[in-house]
Amino acid sequence: MKEVVTITEAKAKLSELVNQICVLKEKISITRKGKPAVVILPIEEYERLKNQDKKGLIMAKGVLAGFDKEIDRMTESIYEKREKEKSRRVPL
Repeated sequence: MKEVVTITEAKAKLSELVNQICVLKEKISITRKGKPAVVILPIEEYERLKNQDKKGLIMAKGVLAGFDKEIDRMTESIYEKREKEKSRRVPL
């Protein structure tokens, strides 16, 4: 079956599309007025994508944990350099 169907086709063949998605593990894109509107995908892929988002945020939190001090240090360094530069005045 096609990977892209119109909303009219999807309405007429919903049961068939669901079976295809479940058995063949394929994604189906549904268009409305010629433009992509939604994607139907197997529950396993949905769960994988949902868990991937959570893992990404957790991993980012761990990676960024020590950056507060680094950002403070960089900001102080910038202000120190600006103060030493005579060509412009920087309000603090």
